[in-house]
Amino acid sequence: MKLWLVAITFFATLVYCFSPQEIEVFHLQHDLVKKYGSEMNFYKFLKLKDGKQSNSKQIIKNLRRLSKKYHPDKNKKYRKLYERLNLATNILSNDERRKNYDYYLKNGFPDYDFSKGGYFFTRVQPKTYIILLFCYMAMSVIHYGMLRLQYTSNRRRIQDFIDQCKDMDDTDGLGEKRLSFQQHPEDDPKELLIKFGDVYLLEPNPNDEANPIKTKLSPDTVDMPTVMDCMFFRLPVWFFNKLTRRNGKDEEMVDSNKNKSKAKRNKNKTKCQ
Repeated sequence: MKLWLVAITFFATLVYCFSPQEIEVFHLQHDLVKKYGSEMNFYKFLKLKDGKQSNSKQIIKNLRRLSKKYHPDKNKKYRKLYERLNLATNILSNDERRKNYDYYLKNGFPDYDFSKGGYFFTRVQPKTYIILLFCYMAMSVIHYGMLRLQYTSNRRRIQDFIDQCKDMDDTDGLGEKRLSFQQHPEDDPKELLIKFGDVYLLEPNPNDEANPIKTKLSPDTVDMPTVMDCMFFRLPVWFFNKLTRRNGKDEEMVDSNKNKSKAKRNKNKTKCQ
């Protein structure tokens, strides 16, 4: 996938993260809080006797009661107030919209900033941390599974190579036979020794050229990965090592600068004398 397509998808998600109905709820809540204080909500604004326990019929009936006092036909100054009362009633009397409003009332409403394109969350919701932790653990499980697959593949590859070497042993495992192995044309050939059914890699011995170093080939030499090798544990360790190495370099640089400054002062002092 191209980078520009990923960017467009990402920004499109940001722009359309709230539905028009949600934005309508945010606008009304924002206006009420601005006018009446941070504790104001739709239930208090409608002066519902049973508060959040009120059902749809009670909410609609409550609007009729408020209309007797705040209808704009009685007083034009109540026009804006009545619009808000009517909108809040429509939202709370609709089960789906009321459920949506209660969710934001419990978890927090987004802030508004025209320069940022509308409503946005200034803090990460608690559920976001749970999702990130779940994704991190899921990726760690996948990583561990890949390590196990790689372990099995390496064992099989080594065993297949050993079997191929044994097929070329004309001593039937009762003697010794030397073979030359070259994986790529540009590589130097490697010497192999088949001795009594076991396959050894022969490497030059700098201390004794007549007796090369023998390394037995076996699938058991492949280390089986543990849970500690997966990303869940290795990634924090990698970050920690990076930070400590960087701090160590910074300290060395500071000490080096101090030594240079000290040497320069001593040099200037010698000149003065």
